[in-house]
Amino acid sequence: MALQSSTVAGQRPQSFTQNWSAYAFLAPALIILFLSLLLPAAGTLVMSLTDISFLRPTNFVWFDNYLKLFADGRFRQAMGNTAYYTVGVTFPTMVLGLLAAVALNGRFRGRIVFRTIFYLPVLTSLIAAAVVWMYVYEPYSGPINGALAQMGLPPQPWLQSPNLAMTSLIVMAIWRDFGTAMIIYLAGLQDIPSDIYEAARLDGAKTRDIFLRITVPMLSSVTFYLMIILIVQTFQVFGAIYVMTNGGPLGSTETIVFQMYQTAFGYTEFGYAAAMSTVLFVAILLFSIVGTKIMRRGES
Repeated sequence: MALQSSTVAGQRPQSFTQNWSAYAFLAPALIILFLSLLLPAAGTLVMSLTDISFLRPTNFVWFDNYLKLFADGRFRQAMGNTAYYTVGVTFPTMVLGLLAAVALNGRFRGRIVFRTIFYLPVLTSLIAAAVVWMYVYEPYSGPINGALAQMGLPPQPWLQSPNLAMTSLIVMAIWRDFGTAMIIYLAGLQDIPSDIYEAARLDGAKTRDIFLRITVPMLSSVTFYLMIILIVQTFQVFGAIYVMTNGGPLGSTETIVFQMYQTAFGYTEFGYAAAMSTVLFVAILLFSIVGTKIMRRGES
């Protein structure tokens, strides 16, 4: 193995002409990547340096949009709402997904049915799920307030209160996303050798100790991967907010992507919206790089 490694390390880099067939196979994917990601990102960056709008001639304003952005209290509120939503969705989703995966990883009758039931919300149309949850949160005829009334408690304006609206959206997102976490954790559990569990049980380890000292550490790489994709996904939340609250009440559910949409298509301030998009892109990119490095360090 060492001889093989030293031989590979001692090889000279091959020239383009020697590897032309490899580059030819990679070319379609590289062209798609350039057209779908790099070119739009470069275009957005250029737009963010202008005051482009349908209402006036376009001028380069350079970094004025960014200076305006960080002095904008409404944008800071959207950043806070996005962070609150991201943290509120990501970690409960991971915990519930892990617990469901552990519970459904055993051999018992009906486990396929339960896995399917828990995963169904992921397959449900976002718009359809949002409409159903609007009924669930209905202040006068919704089932949640109906249950509260049965217990003698007053009804709550779940989507109409600035204090409750974002939390209500978070609960819906957890319901919809934890099936994804469950499936990913189930795949990770299948890779843990069963003899480790058998050895721990022969040594007299309790179920809680097996979970905390074997299952959780051996799923660490899966946990980091899941955390990264959930955070990147929740950073870009838009559909549920657009349907259920439209950013209200009083901007309490207005996130960065929703504000970007309003700025671009509501106020036709495309340059300013492009600056928001660039800031969000850089934040997600930095987080992805840092998260990936931490994950690789943990694996090593």
